[in-house]
Amino acid sequence: MRKKVVIASAAIVVAICVGVGLMLRSPGDPSTTREGDAFGTADGSYEIGIPTAHVNDDVWYFAPAITNHSSKKLTLEDVRPGTLPDGISFVEARLFDKEAFAAGVPMSWDTSGGSAADDPSSKPSTDVRGYTLLPGQTLPDQKIVYLHIRVTSAKRPLMSDGVKFIYQQSGKRYSQTLNANLTIAPASSKR
Repeated sequence: MRKKVVIASAAIVVAICVGVGLMLRSPGDPSTTREGDAFGTADGSYEIGIPTAHVNDDVWYFAPAITNHSSKKLTLEDVRPGTLPDGISFVEARLFDKEAFAAGVPMSWDTSGGSAADDPSSKPSTDVRGYTLLPGQTLPDQKIVYLHIRVTSAKRPLMSDGVKFIYQQSGKRYSQTLNANLTIAPASSKR
């Protein structure tokens, strides 16, 4: 009889722990990601086509401009392609000062078709995590976010659809994908 009471007591303790755990992981939990709208819907619409990238090439392209249209500050956690096909792997997103690009900021750069002077990997940069935007503040102002991907397939075309911004605001985690597309196009044929 004592053994049944101990087992029943243990089951009640487990049930209480699970219930408390679920309550702690409530909608206010920062690990829960919600659909965000801090950047509005008009920001970040573009298409970039790159016909020069080959297998194993690194490709860098800039993320769309964002403005914090909300009334509260937000802090970036991550910036990444919205969707990627097989044949493209995401490496990282980095934050650069625009002045690091003396000849102007290229919209994209790739190993096979880009000038060595414009190679983002040769420029100083920081992680996007922790970058704060105050209400009304725009990125880029003096900074730019580049997404770094690697081409892993000879298949063409390859298309990355959208750019996803993940951010924290008022203790909650949000994700918002903006319309910005990259296409690794077939090389143009010369006639």
